Amino acid sequence: MLLHSHQRASQREVLLRQVEGELAEKVESFKKVEEELTNDVVDAYDEGFQDAIAQFACVHPEVDLSPFAESKCVVDGQLVLRE
Repeated sequence: MLLHSHQRASQREVLLRQVEGELAEKVESFKKVEEELTNDVVDAYDEGFQDAIAQFACVHPEVDLSPFAESKCVVDGQLVLRE
């Protein structure tokens, strides 16, 4: 009876290690997908910003667009670096 109980405990330990390994693989896979999606969002934001600047420059070529940057935002009517 004790041997049977010991075998079940050993089987549970093996199964637990297997599940832990699978979980670690899933976590690593999730982190990779998360990084890829984050990069995709950043790229889409950059592309949209650059497109908006290009469109504005096309309609108003006389305007100096050098103060505009993705890293800036408007605070109290002033263009400032984003924190």
